[in-house]
Amino acid sequence: MTQVVLLKQKDQAEEIFSDPHDPRLLEHNLHLQSRIKRHLYESQSTTIDLGKVSKRDKQWDVLQVPITDNCNLLCKHCPRESKYLRKDISLENFKTYLSKFSPENFDSLLLSDFGEPLIRADLMEILRYVKAQGFKHVQIVTTGSLLTEAWCKAIVEENLLHQILISIEASSKELYEYIRGSDFELMKTNIKRLTDYKKQTGSPYPELFFNAVCLKKNINELPGIMDLGHELGINYAYFVHLNAVPSDIYKDRKEELSDKLYFQDQHLNNCDREHIKKVFKEIENKSKKYQIPFLPPEDYFPSQTSEPEIQDNISEEEKGCNKPYEWAQVDPEGNVYPCCQISRRYSVGNLNDQTFEEIWNNEKFTEFREGLTNGNPNRWCAVCNVYNGKRF
Repeated sequence: MTQVVLLKQKDQAEEIFSDPHDPRLLEHNLHLQSRIKRHLYESQSTTIDLGKVSKRDKQWDVLQVPITDNCNLLCKHCPRESKYLRKDISLENFKTYLSKFSPENFDSLLLSDFGEPLIRADLMEILRYVKAQGFKHVQIVTTGSLLTEAWCKAIVEENLLHQILISIEASSKELYEYIRGSDFELMKTNIKRLTDYKKQTGSPYPELFFNAVCLKKNINELPGIMDLGHELGINYAYFVHLNAVPSDIYKDRKEELSDKLYFQDQHLNNCDREHIKKVFKEIENKSKKYQIPFLPPEDYFPSQTSEPEIQDNISEEEKGCNKPYEWAQVDPEGNVYPCCQISRRYSVGNLNDQTFEEIWNNEKFTEFREGLTNGNPNRWCAVCNVYNGKRF
């Protein structure tokens, strides 16, 4: 029998899990739950020391190589100004850049950024290629609007994706269609088709996440996303802050872009803190009711994780970020970025000129990383949620 043993302290057994549906998993952080379930599903017997849970099996958590910047939608909180921004990364370049990285060094491969991956006609070929290269835990982010029956069957039967993050900012038809400009019922039908096919085949993969950007506009609908997740068979729910970087970039055009929802006044920082906590307490209750683990954008309730609660204001000395040690992103031209939050804003090197190891050790990247701990961050980091004490 496959099992996972959790240790509270060294050599002290606390819990033994052999069932990925064990309700005791809900007592632990979402990422830890996902990690335990993965080991169980993949028949990897292991021991996890809770005192060292931050230590990763891989050197980095995520390698991000987006396969498209194009999208069939134009959402109000997205910084893009048109659906089709540029050419996709060519399949040849994708293979070249991916070959610069070892799957042994990354826990997962993310093939998305601001585009809709299902828009690519050769998506199946890409997914089969990365699987053949040894990348086991492959992720995409999608709106679900293009999830066809044939596509759902292929990814489940061939086990081509480990996780699908479905972007959703509302639980009502009215607000969903206002923000996304896409058919709410079509999205629901497409996702239900995928979850039903998973049940039919008995496959645990792909794991389905709701990925919700929290806004002043949608805060009262966030608990309803848990209800919707239960209705559609979602496995997990992420709630993340609005990326603060676009607000800084477009601040001089705020009047021109008045219909957009990516400005600072939409950030949860501008909502009543007690109301936010009330909303996430309701989400927490629904999480327990439906057994759908969730992760909030901050630790509003310290008991939920082993991490301390994030305060409203943190001192300059407390600011910092570890993302460059967890994340690497590559764009269609081979430029490397330290994380997804400042993607396309600050390249630290190019894979056409250097290996990733050389980029990691070059002066520009070294200076960038040091700035995250010495109080001299890059200008984009200075306004980023993560650097300023948020989870994401």
